[in-house]
Amino acid sequence: MTIPPRLIGRKEAAEYCGISPTCFSLWVSTHKMPPAIPGTRMWDKRAIDAKLDEISGLVSSAPADPFDKWQRENRSGQSSGRDSLAEWRAGKEKRRAKYRPQMGLEYRLETALVYMAAHPECDTAALIPNAGPAMLEALLRAGAVRLIGTVREALRYALTEAGNAEAARIKKWRSLAP
Repeated sequence: MTIPPRLIGRKEAAEYCGISPTCFSLWVSTHKMPPAIPGTRMWDKRAIDAKLDEISGLVSSAPADPFDKWQRENRSGQSSGRDSLAEWRAGKEKRRAKYRPQMGLEYRLETALVYMAAHPECDTAALIPNAGPAMLEALLRAGAVRLIGTVREALRYALTEAGNAEAARIKKWRSLAP
């Protein structure tokens, strides 16, 4: 008969508590669960049990000093994990709003525009993947591209300054997607 180990990793600790590893990490960061043993990535089952007993009200903990409680809750500047997550999401939305595309193009048109910005040598409908004359005409009407001539009966297009700026916004907007 083998004795189960007292020290367990994050995944095992999460399973032990019946929650996901991500949720366990959130609980550790909000002091609902004890931190890992210093210098390791291991948690003591007894410390987890004690913390669970404490937060579920099974064991009354010693009266906490109000200042210690305040300091613990405000160590990183947030009052709780939920508040910090809401603040993070609000900040991300604020950053995202700065890069919101302004031309109101469809996704396929945005993709073609970003491709043209990354590959300026691709200036005809045949050289741009999944693009056709109708897409380039729509970009032309939106002011994102301009007609620069023809080569062997194929129309050639180049990005305008507004098109380049829109492509940069789209790229940044997509990188900040939730």
